[in-house]
This record gives sequence, C-alpha cells and structure tokens, in this order.
Amino acid sequence: MRDHDEANRVSPPADDAGCAVDWSWLQGLTIESATSDLQHWRVRLTNGLTLTIQASAWQEKPFLAFQPWKSPGT
Repeated sequence: MRDHDEANRVSPPADDAGCAVDWSWLQGLTIESATSDLQHWRVRLTNGLTLTIQASAWQEKPFLAFQPWKSPGT
C-alpha cells in the first residue's frame, strides 16, 4: 500500500493526458464566492464570471472539466 506522500505526489502528465489550458486570462481576477456540490466547484469572480470545475470519469479514468475552458472574450 502506498504511503501518504506517495498518494499525494503529482505525476508528470502522460502524452495522452489531455490538453494544455492557458489560464492567464484569470490573472488578476478576485474570487467573490465559491460553492461545491461534490461534483461541481463553482467559483464566482468579482467581474461576474463563474468558473465551473467538474470532477468526472471518462473511460473509467478521472478527469476535470472546466467551463469556460478559455477566455470568454475569444
């Protein structure tokens, strides 16, 4: 069985681990509130935007989905 440090260690992504996301458009924004229903984490920002992070599974592997996943202005 893995110890605590091994279980919490982040592994480098595999080549097929998904896509890279540019989060620079969030830089400088302030979180106004955050809520969670254990599947979705919703972060409301002071500019009125809500960022939703969803935990799910695809092909029996865990993944996170983000909405929006890119700057709403693009």
